[in-house]
Amino acid sequence: MLTVKPIQTKEEQKELADICNVKFDYSSFAYRADEDDGLIGICQFTFENNVGYIKNLAYAPARKDTEAMIIMLRTTMNFMFRCGIEKSCILAGATSEELASLSGYKKGEDGNFYIDLKLFYDSPCKYQGK
Repeated sequence: MLTVKPIQTKEEQKELADICNVKFDYSSFAYRADEDDGLIGICQFTFENNVGYIKNLAYAPARKDTEAMIIMLRTTMNFMFRCGIEKSCILAGATSEELASLSGYKKGEDGNFYIDLKLFYDSPCKYQGK
């Protein structure tokens, strides 16, 4: 069974970041995704000036469960929105273009991916990646 939950300690976050081969960011919040057979991946993120920044969305080694990663990213997006964040940005290189696009983000000219969380959550059926 898939579980997505917040990482409760910085020690655990560092350990999981190391497992997923991403830089541990002490200032970031983080989620983890797990199946019965182990870790699927990690998502580290921050908030600044009413924008949520995805620092990384990374698979654990030898794992590639796209659906689970999208669910973890959507959980992160929902948390941001519930905290009053209206925009989200996946930093260039933080994840694959495939995961960003499948989650509704659009690539900007700067190489980052963006989504308007307010528009997405207020009218999800009308949202066209505006």
